Amino acid sequence: MKFLLITILFLIIGCTNAKTNDTYEGCDVKYTKISLKVKNDFRIVSKSCNEENPVVINYLEGGNQKIFINKYDINIGKWLPKLEAVSVYKKDNQRPLLITLHTQVWDSPTVNGILYNVNLYEIYLTEKRVRLVDISNILGNSQSGLEGVSDDYMHFKFKDIATIKKWLDKNYK
Repeated sequence: MKFLLITILFLIIGCTNAKTNDTYEGCDVKYTKISLKVKNDFRIVSKSCNEENPVVINYLEGGNQKIFINKYDINIGKWLPKLEAVSVYKKDNQRPLLITLHTQVWDSPTVNGILYNVNLYEIYLTEKRVRLVDISNILGNSQSGLEGVSDDYMHFKFKDIATIKKWLDKNYK
């Protein structure tokens, strides 16, 4: 009987540890397939960790490569930041762009709304390698912003991928 109880205890501990290892020690991992060279040849791995300072870390994986994209961490706010959307923007005679859109909900006495952050990366493709170059600065002051209230009501124009792509159609040269 004692042996059976010890065995059950070890199984419970082992299953708990296995579950923790599958979720990267308390992190939530999401995968998004994207097409760079052929359909669904790469994926974005987004790891959201709920630690003392919440963080979202994003990687591009595929073709035997794992490329760090970005890290989004704002250690204030009630809700965790998250990777809201990812897309590849393609325009004739231009390098494709990787678009990432992060959000974080805010609900405090001074700030109430959703904080948005947009990143743009030029994608350099060769037969064996992919390289990303951050060009988010082309967005100017519109790279991040609040949709909500902070002293006054604020509007952020890039709340979804479609709006970002429409802006790129006019401004990305």
